[in-house]
Amino acid sequence: MAKLLIADDLVPIRQMVRITLSTQGWTILEAKNGTEALELARAEKPDLVLLDVDMGPGPNGFEVCRQLKSEPGTKDIPVVMLTAHESESDKKTGFSVGATQYLTKPFGPLELIDTIRGILAHS
Repeated sequence: MAKLLIADDLVPIRQMVRITLSTQGWTILEAKNGTEALELARAEKPDLVLLDVDMGPGPNGFEVCRQLKSEPGTKDIPVVMLTAHESESDKKTGFSVGATQYLTKPFGPLELIDTIRGILAHS
């Protein structure tokens, strides 16, 4: 089964995503900020990373994605941005730093599961 990393500073969002995704049998790792997300991604090599853009102090989701895509050990890990930032400019930034997909909050459980399944099937 796939191993997924969720990075969001809001506990309720992480809980909702974890509960939704654990129904699929996926292993879920959680990070509360960008620094923790980078450390876990490097150590655990998840099959996919879900990143919020705003995660408090430290690197934001765009910076985490850019960093992951620049490192040999993590550059091939697909990244999905999960964020309330819905402007075209933000979406463009997300894709320019290497995000595979960009979902805006609120998103439905089936939309999230289908997005992840599609990405995992092609990676």
